[in-house]
Amino acid sequence: MRRLIFVPVLVAVAGLALAGCAQDFGQGPEGRVTEKTKDGKKFYLVVDPAKQGKEKKFRVSKYDYHDCNRGSKYPKCIND
Repeated sequence: MRRLIFVPVLVAVAGLALAGCAQDFGQGPEGRVTEKTKDGKKFYLVVDPAKQGKEKKFRVSKYDYHDCNRGSKYPKCIND
């Protein structure tokens, strides 16, 4: 009987652990990437939304960081 109670608890804990590993950062503004910065394991993009010099720096996943190059359009960087 104790094993039947233990299994759902173990599954729930494993699910929460995996959910905590996912990187879910809010999407930044659309525009051209002007700069990429890295601070340890944190990745940032700097985007100029309207080419008016009002750049915005925001945190992104490592996949977005690697897919976006300077001068490419965010958020669809990989296709540029």
